[in-house]
Amino acid sequence: MTIKTKDYMVDGWDRSPHLAVHPYKRGSRHNKIGMIIMWSFYIIVIVQVLHAITIIPFFPITFLMLTFGAYILFQGWIAR
Repeated sequence: MTIKTKDYMVDGWDRSPHLAVHPYKRGSRHNKIGMIIMWSFYIIVIVQVLHAITIIPFFPITFLMLTFGAYILFQGWIAR
């Protein structure tokens, strides 16, 4: 079943009011580049957190970081 865009988006969401705003087109080069930047950011943040966990020698700080991360993931899972 396909849901019509009119049912969940306002009219004109895919048209820009002026030339400075790029119109959204799924699968366009502009969209693909944006997705690459977004996923690169996610991967860099994950690598930084894992690196910090391995570098910080003081166990309680590492434990608190892991606990806080698990709490954030849990809250996101509940909110969906």
